[in-house]
Amino acid sequence: MPYWWIGNIVDSAVRFAVPLFLMLSGATLLGKEYKLSEFYKKRFMRVLLPFLFWMVVYWVYRWTVLHPKQQPQDFLTILKWAKVLFLKEGVSKHFWYIYMILVIYLIVPFLGKGIRKLNLSMVSNILLLWVILTFGCKSMPLNMYSWADNYGSKLLGYFLYSGYLILGYYLYNLPVTSPKIRFSAAMVFILSIVFSAVSTYFFSKSAHKVDLCMYSYLSINTIIQSIAIFMCIKNLSIKNNLVERIQNNISNSSYGIYLVHIMVIDIFFQNSIYWSFAHPLISLPFLTAMVLSCSYGIIYVLKKIPLGKYVAG
Repeated sequence: MPYWWIGNIVDSAVRFAVPLFLMLSGATLLGKEYKLSEFYKKRFMRVLLPFLFWMVVYWVYRWTVLHPKQQPQDFLTILKWAKVLFLKEGVSKHFWYIYMILVIYLIVPFLGKGIRKLNLSMVSNILLLWVILTFGCKSMPLNMYSWADNYGSKLLGYFLYSGYLILGYYLYNLPVTSPKIRFSAAMVFILSIVFSAVSTYFFSKSAHKVDLCMYSYLSINTIIQSIAIFMCIKNLSIKNNLVERIQNNISNSSYGIYLVHIMVIDIFFQNSIYWSFAHPLISLPFLTAMVLSCSYGIIYVLKKIPLGKYVAG
């Protein structure tokens, strides 16, 4: 139970990750006017091209880790196996986010054009409707991984997630930033972690199995947590040159790090390197640093190879 609680608290503390990236995208993209051809060309080179490369890499990797007797050998059988893997989980389950981003980017120029015509009060009303809709859809299963069927559910999920872009745009343009606001947001963030962790415990105990509904990126608690962390970091500037350099290097490679990190984790696991080698308070930060460092190293080396910068991410 102590280890379970550590995992529960850690997981409850990072629910903002996906929403925050979408909010940052909304804050930086929706306020600008774009020439459509330039916008889509830039997104193709920056997002789609590396994604297609890493899809092939994951197909090859997934084939190599199969037991020799399970590995398809001839070309047609390999194609059939690759198709099944795509339909079942989109090649790798973490790619769900890239599929979503690609769809959302298609509407960003039009969404931005519409949202810029509204004042912040009207935008807040749209966000209120979004929260109500998100809450109303919380019991609906959203198909975010499989491409075999249920496309309506997937499109609904993409639509609900796109609300985070508008939320980021709204908070970015909200003329409210002060140490007092930042402190209050930090307190709300901590409370959101406590609420998620305690609720997950009681929901799981009541259901006699692990209940992860509070971990949903679209739960009300996660929306509140994401708002809190956004307001905590809004308009913060880094003064330390070393920290700023590290932050910039990781930031510039963050897409590639995301694309490759599941493979790095899997290689660790196959070599029996996972949290249980030490107490989780030690092993989890250590593994996080190891996965980040190895993933960054792979992308760094790939970018040094001729033409590698176009597919590294």
